[in-house]
Amino acid sequence: MIFTSRMVYLTAVTLQEYEEAVAQALLRLGLVHFVDLRTVARLIAPEISEELSDKQSAGIQDFSTTARQRIETILTTGGLVPPPVRPDDVAAQTQLTPDEVNRVADKIMGRIEDVREQQRNIQQQINRLEDVQRHMPGVNTAAARELSTMGAGGTYLFVRSGTVPTDQLELLEQKLALFPAVLTVVGREEDSAFVVLVGMKRNQSDLGGLLDAAGFTAREIPAEATAETHETLEASLAKLKGKQGELAKSVVSLVADEQPKLEDAWRSMRVRELMGSIEGSFSETKRATVISGWLPASDRAAVTAALEAATENHIHLEWYEPDQLKHRPKVSKEGLEKDSRKRSRKRPGRVVMPAGLNAPSRLENPRFLKPFQILVTNYGIPAYGTLDPTPAVAIAYLVMFGLMFGDAGHGLVLVLAGLLGLWWTRVHIKPGVPLPKGLAGSIPTLSRLILWCGGASIVMGVMFGSYFGFGWLPPLWFNYHGVVAGHVEVGPVQSLFDVLRITVYFGVAVIGIGLVMNWINLVRQKRWFPLLFDKSGVLGGIIYGAGVVLAADFASTGFRSVPQNPFLLGVVGVASALLFLKAPLEGESKNVMWWVMEWVIELLEVFAGYLANTLSFMRVAGLGIAHVTLGIAFFQIAQMASPEGYNIAAILILILGNVLIILLEGLSAGIQALRLNYYEFFSKHFQPSGVEYHPISLDSTP
Repeated sequence: MIFTSRMVYLTAVTLQEYEEAVAQALLRLGLVHFVDLRTVARLIAPEISEELSDKQSAGIQDFSTTARQRIETILTTGGLVPPPVRPDDVAAQTQLTPDEVNRVADKIMGRIEDVREQQRNIQQQINRLEDVQRHMPGVNTAAARELSTMGAGGTYLFVRSGTVPTDQLELLEQKLALFPAVLTVVGREEDSAFVVLVGMKRNQSDLGGLLDAAGFTAREIPAEATAETHETLEASLAKLKGKQGELAKSVVSLVADEQPKLEDAWRSMRVRELMGSIEGSFSETKRATVISGWLPASDRAAVTAALEAATENHIHLEWYEPDQLKHRPKVSKEGLEKDSRKRSRKRPGRVVMPAGLNAPSRLENPRFLKPFQILVTNYGIPAYGTLDPTPAVAIAYLVMFGLMFGDAGHGLVLVLAGLLGLWWTRVHIKPGVPLPKGLAGSIPTLSRLILWCGGASIVMGVMFGSYFGFGWLPPLWFNYHGVVAGHVEVGPVQSLFDVLRITVYFGVAVIGIGLVMNWINLVRQKRWFPLLFDKSGVLGGIIYGAGVVLAADFASTGFRSVPQNPFLLGVVGVASALLFLKAPLEGESKNVMWWVMEWVIELLEVFAGYLANTLSFMRVAGLGIAHVTLGIAFFQIAQMASPEGYNIAAILILILGNVLIILLEGLSAGIQALRLNYYEFFSKHFQPSGVEYHPISLDSTP
């Protein structure tokens, strides 16, 4: 939690016959961050570089991926999510092949396509009838007259009324189903039926031909025909939509019936896919398989035991600390080619590691800090062996947010919003299932972050005595609303300048912590030169610390008297002079004038940079004051709307005002807290040059 996890590098050599068993064992563990020996420049010794080849598994992996994606599509169609892969599935993964899974998918997708075709046909009929419905007149006597005249001169509708022989009626209805038309039977006479046909005028010739073929005889439209046509049209639409819904349910039911088979197929293909990724990271010689990668040092024993069990002890393991790899040890061809059936006690050949091959960084933080860890990794991955800034970021972020958004009532709303997001997560995302991509996948983390921010707002709101802008309880620290309104004359904070002073001191503390973290990182990396001469090094820190004390003395006099502290002035002078040695010691140029220019620029960057970084924290006070000011403004508007008390209008103004404050100020506070961490805190210590620890495991996201 304090530093990135300690990693070790593994090189293992075993016989090719154990390759699959080794891959299965490593997949179950899910601990190895694989290194492909063929993709790292100069990774192996020249004498064996031609002997080592890639494991050819890309084609098999592609087939498995395609089959898995087809099964996943079917599951999604039925409203299901892919199941989690269990360790027991690894051994059983050979039960199904991609061809077998594709045959299962073809069969089910064929049945689904049949249903989809029926749905498309029904939807076309619905669209036709809705087209007619949009142009139908209303239901009244005048509408009947209007309907009777549309056949001759209407703009959109083609209308005919008359009789059709009863034995031709069913055939006529079937043929009319291909057109946007409604046939309504409004009466019957012996062997004929009185009908009204309403269709689109663009189909006039086709509809007329169908009527003539059915033995249609024209007669006048009765008054009740319009209402009955409407009823028939609505009944037809309801019937078609009902069929559409039943077909949709049948697809869900179909997928649900096949769910066990589909889940087994998905697991099988996912395991094959992961196995292909692992085996694709292996390299081969004529008789041996070479495995290489990083893993946490704490898991070394577990990996050793698993590999020895998988190969029946026919394996050679080499372990390296990250520092050992910098010495580029030699490798012998014999070390890779020797028979692994008997474990040799001789030291096997070592793989040559290139300069710059860095161990991956693994951040280990409790679950409650995961939202802040994501804030860190979004900026960059900390270099291996450096401090993990997540705990410091969590504290700094929440303090900043609380100072900018300090209201217990508003914080309570954020807490409820966070809890709502977590409830949504539990309802819609099953345990053990990978998070979906996009916004839905970020809801769990975002909800926890909002929950933390709401808690910080509640704490600071109690400190400020602010509850939805009301002072229901006395403040534990100072009355922020009273300070902004100018009503506070006693207490530790009485003016806006006092608020600004608090945020500046907070900024000094954050920058100071960043400097100390940077020094610790550089000491661990044994980078002594930047430790002393970097802007965030010891000399820069001395100048900043002395400058802060001198600036505080200057401010204490009301900015009227220049500080007269010879010791601190001397410290700043000596540290500034020592910075002159940076350019000569770097040896970039032997020109003295160049050294002087470098020194002057360096001093300007130190003084101006630290000043800007420190004053940047005044925005915390600015947003806090804006938060309070908006609350005061809405209270004044409410009082203007109801001078004698709170009526409905005043209450609505206060509610809408608080909603607006929560949305605008909450978002602004979150963004500014993140910005100050990234640009003012991280710039002092963070080294985003790390490689993310990314092992292949059963939990890996497809």
